[in-house]
Amino acid sequence: MGEDGGGVAAVLDRGLEDAQRRTGLAVAFAGLVRPDRRQFVISTLRGTWTNSLSNLAVRAGEGLGGKTLALARPTTVTNYSDARGITRRYDHAVAPERLRSVVSLPVALPGQAPLAVIYLAERHEVGFDGRLHDRLAPALLTMAQDLHIELEVARRVQAAAVAPVARPGAGLVADLAAAMAGTTDAATRHELRRILAGLEGAAPASPPGDAAPASPLTPRETAVLRSAETGCSNAEIADALGLVESTVKSYMKSAMAKLGADNRVRACRTARQAGYLD
Repeated sequence: MGEDGGGVAAVLDRGLEDAQRRTGLAVAFAGLVRPDRRQFVISTLRGTWTNSLSNLAVRAGEGLGGKTLALARPTTVTNYSDARGITRRYDHAVAPERLRSVVSLPVALPGQAPLAVIYLAERHEVGFDGRLHDRLAPALLTMAQDLHIELEVARRVQAAAVAPVARPGAGLVADLAAAMAGTTDAATRHELRRILAGLEGAAPASPPGDAAPASPLTPRETAVLRSAETGCSNAEIADALGLVESTVKSYMKSAMAKLGADNRVRACRTARQAGYLD
């Protein structure tokens, strides 16, 4: 799953489809921002007539999308051919599509630099009202979250591939598991599950006679984590252990604090890797 791999492409395509559904606009295209944040390359197209925009490298500050990248805010033109305030560097690529009204938007996590830039357009003149961004906000946030996961997993997997062969740390395994729980893309979850299986399978067995590590967890906390590890909800754990749901939540919160985990998936993985659930 590289920066331009199938996972990123799927996230962009799914996000464009969602944005079109929310706005009813006919044309959509997007590109992933490069690590240097100086440009992005348009890679995903929906509703276009030609490939004139495909693989177009857009520099920060140039054209409509480049202005969005530089300012990290939406930019719109009602009539592209007569628009002022943008450079005309990419007119040659836009012209074959006969686009007229265009909006470009940054795809970013709150308070962070854009991970991608998307465009939505029509071939006739339309007015973009002030509610457009509100309608698109859920789609943009989901895109940003999934892109962040894809890029972070790719970075970690690449780092692991070039590092000396060693037992994978609990942190890496826990982070991959948390990413698997957080992504909304089924293909990404499948790939992460495969990677996790390989990492866990590569971990050497403890030498005979080694004592199990002392666990900071109470028996109840351990039982709650074991149940959560199998995918049980808090209500199901409470029913299985004869507890009320609020008590299960309390045990889970306490276990997470002891393990330095910020979610239940990471807590389960960290406890398993440390030998506390054996």
